[in-house]
Amino acid sequence: MLRRGFFACLLALATILAPPPTHAASPSNPPVDFTHLPWKDGEALTYLVSMNMFSAAEGTFTAHDRGDHWEFNLKLASRGLVDEFYPFSGYFWCLLDPPPAWRSVEYGEFRFEPKRLIKEQTRIDYAARQGTRENWMAGRTKKFPIAEDSIDDVGTMLYHLRTGDWKPGDRRLLHIYESDSEKEALAECEARETRAFGTWPAQALLRLVVLPGKGTHHRGKLTLWMTDDARHLPIHADLIFRYGTFSIDLENIK
Repeated sequence: MLRRGFFACLLALATILAPPPTHAASPSNPPVDFTHLPWKDGEALTYLVSMNMFSAAEGTFTAHDRGDHWEFNLKLASRGLVDEFYPFSGYFWCLLDPPPAWRSVEYGEFRFEPKRLIKEQTRIDYAARQGTRENWMAGRTKKFPIAEDSIDDVGTMLYHLRTGDWKPGDRRLLHIYESDSEKEALAECEARETRAFGTWPAQALLRLVVLPGKGTHHRGKLTLWMTDDARHLPIHADLIFRYGTFSIDLENIK
């Protein structure tokens, strides 16, 4: 049960949404300027996931410029007591289509757990409006419909949130594919504030909250703080859902 929470935290899953405010303005998705992205080739962000002050997992997100497209990777491993009682590790990757559109074309994972091994890949064919999920361990393939012209996976979504300008009241509607279906996530910038988290000194931050979308029955709340500058570095996140309360803190930048 707990390991599901750790994966959900680090991947910022859009399936933990709560009821929307009725007074909110319509979301607006600005186009992504690929010539001025907040990260550079090789940027590596390492995060610690904790629950009730206990270390649970550590993950490193890395961005790679492949020339005509971007690739994002995540290496994840259990830590602390979790590593003693339920050790796990994983490698996740996702690919963007070449510009100008921001859209994911491939997502995959290798996940190693006690008595469980997951190896799978999902590819999106926008011309056919179809996603194909291949479970390599089970030897199964499943296809599902894609309604939108551009969608994220649970990995590219984090980077998508870092692009463009944010100010309090701004809202973006993101379409995400996860498992065998397409879902929605609504991100809203709630405030600009000055706060300190962990070893990071007090600084100007943007506070974003994930609001609801279609395609999920889960409940919860994801709040994300990122720097209010050109880099939009995600410094801290809180995730509250049925498995408990998790905190995610940026430990290291390379």
